[in-house]
Amino acid sequence: MQSELTLHEEQILTSVCGNHVARLVSSSDGPMLTINNREEYALRETCWDVEMFHGRHNSILIFYWKGEVKLSVKIPPLSQVEAFLTNLYQILTSKWRTVQPQ
Repeated sequence: MQSELTLHEEQILTSVCGNHVARLVSSSDGPMLTINNREEYALRETCWDVEMFHGRHNSILIFYWKGEVKLSVKIPPLSQVEAFLTNLYQILTSKWRTVQPQ
């Protein structure tokens, strides 16, 4: 069962210090994660990993590509980035389900 999630609008995540901007965008190759408008990662591929640490006052999002850290940022309160994180989670778990044996 090939379940492909489509992204209806661009989602943006800006780090607390404002130095990093991550975007979830649609492309002809499926959903992409772009970082600072320079680096693009096709989320259809299985080269990614994501970690998130949520503390009482701060949260950190780490995005890995082929085992290398590509983005590690302190993020605003979850209420301000909920749409981005929800879409990222849905895209990644949808892809994860499609590559697992049935």
